[in-house]
Amino acid sequence: MLLGVFTTIYIMTLALQIVVPYIVRETIVFGVTVPEQKIKHPILAQLKKQYVQFVGGTGIVFLIIMIISYNQLAPSESMQSIVLLSCLFSMLTVSMVLYWINHQKVSTLKKQEQWGVNIKQVRAIDLTARSRDEMLPWSFFAVPLGISVFLIIYTVLHYDQMPNDIAVHWGPSGEADAWRDKTYFTAISLPLIMLMMQCMMWGITDSIKRSAIKLAVNHKEESLEDQLKTRKYMSWQILMISYALTALLTILQLSNIYPSMTVGYKLLPVFILFLVVLLGSLLIYVLKKHKHKVRYEANIDSQVMDVDEDRYWKGGLIYMNRQDPSIFVEKRFGVGWTMNLANPRGYIVIGLPFLLLLLISIFSL
Repeated sequence: MLLGVFTTIYIMTLALQIVVPYIVRETIVFGVTVPEQKIKHPILAQLKKQYVQFVGGTGIVFLIIMIISYNQLAPSESMQSIVLLSCLFSMLTVSMVLYWINHQKVSTLKKQEQWGVNIKQVRAIDLTARSRDEMLPWSFFAVPLGISVFLIIYTVLHYDQMPNDIAVHWGPSGEADAWRDKTYFTAISLPLIMLMMQCMMWGITDSIKRSAIKLAVNHKEESLEDQLKTRKYMSWQILMISYALTALLTILQLSNIYPSMTVGYKLLPVFILFLVVLLGSLLIYVLKKHKHKVRYEANIDSQVMDVDEDRYWKGGLIYMNRQDPSIFVEKRFGVGWTMNLANPRGYIVIGLPFLLLLLISIFSL
């Protein structure tokens, strides 16, 4: 069962790594801004093809190694988990190393051929864009927050019937494998963690909603549609994860109050269902994003291009721009959004809940 679940996760992760160069905006190639007039450059197409072939090939090799090692070399569940995670992180490491190599190649090519030097850079703005935003309002995230608060109160009221040992960690099989002595803090630590994670997800969604809508100067309407749909689908994905996480942690907390729920492998289907929602929502987001992706022409005749923001991106992965009021911006390589590390408000949205989450985890585990 563990091998089957992890193999599914591995294959979906590998597939996402392979398609990344083709789902991000075409004017961003391996984290480098490319003028629309140069996106069909043969070297760029060659680098993308080589990336897909190498990551796909090594990914399949690691998958075979993972299956063989799991069956032949891993005698215990903990060793099996180490083997599976090692192969997954090895595949991700290969993809990131190859990304970095290609990032350097595209940057060098851009400098050598002086892309965009004689093209006017323009920032496109649509003042009506906000009125068309379809991101989910904060009220959709109020239900999980309310469940967490209710669960904390419910736990306190049923504190006396809880066992002396509180489960604080569950293994791959769905069974608890770590416990702490019962105190009021350890009893409510799980719903507290859930509350912090829900606050973080609500904060991320609200921050994305307030972020700038970046349009393609030569494709304003198409890029606006892409941006609006991308933001909408991202809010739905975060909401689905929030509800799935709430359901998972609520069941785990109730299993501490009612230990009979943990008999056998009753909790394993809950973990599997959570992973299905997590990966499924991500897959749907990628498919929807690809559907609305702006399609650029092969030979565009234009004297303007989008503003080149390469100077704000460190390695094409880390975004730092003090002039940008956005807390989150869409990733240049990968799926989803990343934080503007030069905006101090981001540390409140992410840093504060994460710090509280870390402190709760340290003192409860």
